[in-house]
Amino acid sequence: MNSIQWKNGARCAVCLTFDVDGESLWHSRDPELGNRPIHNSMGAYGPKVGVPRILRLLNKYNLPACFFIVATTAKKWNEMTQSVIHAGHEIGYHGLDHEKPYLINNKRKEENCLIKALDIFKSEFDIIPVGARTPSCDPSKHTMSILEKHGFLYHSNLMDDDWPYYHECGLIELPTKWTLDDFIFFGYSGNPPFGHGIRDAESVYSIWLEEFEGVYEEGGYFNLMCHPQAIGQHHRIRMLERLVTHMSEKGDVWFTTPKEVAKVFSEQNKFSKK
Repeated sequence: MNSIQWKNGARCAVCLTFDVDGESLWHSRDPELGNRPIHNSMGAYGPKVGVPRILRLLNKYNLPACFFIVATTAKKWNEMTQSVIHAGHEIGYHGLDHEKPYLINNKRKEENCLIKALDIFKSEFDIIPVGARTPSCDPSKHTMSILEKHGFLYHSNLMDDDWPYYHECGLIELPTKWTLDDFIFFGYSGNPPFGHGIRDAESVYSIWLEEFEGVYEEGGYFNLMCHPQAIGQHHRIRMLERLVTHMSEKGDVWFTTPKEVAKVFSEQNKFSKK
């Protein structure tokens, strides 16, 4: 079992993260879905309704978070992005247009997407993300070295551990897992069919609660991966609030951002090239 000394003497760390896809989630799966009003509306719910609702929750409990935002979505929903920045939350990279690097299967094209995305974040918002979450959790064999080349501190997608670790190139990995991804439970499209049906929030709460309790027992870190168009609905945001309240009542949980977890990890575990 790994061990990290968390800040302020905390027993465990909690990262609340939100992948802001907007409409890109759907048309990146199938360009034809970009012509369907229903799918555009489902995607738009995230920036339009979900993000403001999430920001209100975070503000209520004075919690930090990270929003991994698709670059074209950040630009299209400029006011939404500005609201996240003004609230002081971390902004992470989530693709240029929610493209899957594995399916691009071309290092130069993948890197060009990153460069274009970084240009958008710099020119539109004067920010440079240091963390990345690959769209659809589908990186290529080139992804980590490309991110490291462009100055990224961490990536947060892989699922082979419960603890942070270094890639061979020196990039830090902050693992996630499908069970902590809200879209696996709540993502749904009727036509064409997508998803496994819609789960009730109570059953998902029980999974997240028990996963947190396991993390708390080990003194690890809890990396929740949500999507505003899913978690932003009334009954789900209420479930998330219950979870946050339960965590807070422990009294020794460090709510933080992935960037801060990566920094603490790197301070206590120096990278050595093999």
